[in-house]
Amino acid sequence: MSDTMADKMKRKLSAKNATAMILFGAIILVFVFFGLPGKLGAGVGSVARVNNSLISIADFQQEENRVQQYYQNLFGSSMDFSSQRQLLRQQALENLVRNELVSQAAQSEGILATDAEVRDFIVKDIPFFQQNGQFQREFYARYLEQTHSSAGDFENKVRKDIANVRIRHLFELVGQPSAVELKKLHELRSTKINVLFVKIDQEALSKVMTKEKAEVAIQALDAALAKGDEAAANVQLKELKATWEETGFVELGSENFPKITSAVATDAVFELSKAQPLLKRVVRDGAIKYVLKLKETKIEEAKAIEPMTAEMMQKRRADGLFEAWINQFRAKSHVTMNAQALQ
Repeated sequence: MSDTMADKMKRKLSAKNATAMILFGAIILVFVFFGLPGKLGAGVGSVARVNNSLISIADFQQEENRVQQYYQNLFGSSMDFSSQRQLLRQQALENLVRNELVSQAAQSEGILATDAEVRDFIVKDIPFFQQNGQFQREFYARYLEQTHSSAGDFENKVRKDIANVRIRHLFELVGQPSAVELKKLHELRSTKINVLFVKIDQEALSKVMTKEKAEVAIQALDAALAKGDEAAANVQLKELKATWEETGFVELGSENFPKITSAVATDAVFELSKAQPLLKRVVRDGAIKYVLKLKETKIEEAKAIEPMTAEMMQKRRADGLFEAWINQFRAKSHVTMNAQALQ
């Protein structure tokens, strides 16, 4: 399935349906893998602590099986995981820790699932517990027995998953671009710019001059740019055996510019203006350095913003806000992991 199709499906799902898919997949995996030997066994114990909450060995095994099934679906059922077992377990453990952090962060913000929501969800929205559209208590009891868990434990997982999906949905709502933002994006797409640039590769430069000489020339170049002295800058570029190239016309709102392979340099393009076309510094990105200059601009009517573009903006923004939010909560949390679980 392509990323685009997956995103389309996700957008069509309600928070309740998304939670149902998560839980139903986990339930199916329990029965797919039930009876398979586990290195850690199914006894009492934990593999990690997130603040005051413990992550059990049973949950870890179930998540490890889920991650393994995911990669088998992706690369084929014949895939041998023996050499990648530690990485697989590390991902499973990180998934569980992250989910617990999201749950605790959501709770701290008052994002909760009520008892009625949990009850209705189990009774009405998990197909595995139903027959002919009716909830079957014996199916539920059998699942609890197979997983060595209590009704309270399972209901707590449901509660957390509902809250976790709900908080993600809230971030998606917050991330929706406004009409003003969409208008601005349309204006950016209508503006085309042609950028002159010089790319200086220090490794290539070391073949024609000494490191010390090259550094002196680059410092002199930086000084000339800081003064806005293009003639002096060109003298140093000639000394460095560097020549100007151009990108050709590109949308101002573009994330990539032809021939400029550095994200740092791409960001610096947006500092250029008609009033100050020459960037007053050397852009440094590791062993590669750039000099940038705005050559020309033009306006061309762009196509209207497509719904998919707006949705992609919303998703990127929501993901960024969510990651910043959960990373901030994690930085304030106490997380410990059992290294033996990864062996």
